[in-house]
Amino acid sequence: MPKECAVKLINYEATRHKLDANKPPCRRTVERMVKRGEFVQPVRITPRRVMFIESEVDAWIEKRKGGKQ
Repeated sequence: MPKECAVKLINYEATRHKLDANKPPCRRTVERMVKRGEFVQPVRITPRRVMFIESEVDAWIEKRKGGKQ
């Protein structure tokens, strides 16, 4: 029997607060980062709804933290 793999999706609001809980970037800033290839690509759920894979966002944050030291 194959193992189930649950992927947790988070919306823009949750993504912004993961990036900086004290002063989260605005949605447009995140959109620009995605467009320039500086942030993870969102997943389109419906024509008007996009979300991010939480594990990818967490990995991106950890990668950035590693570069700041």
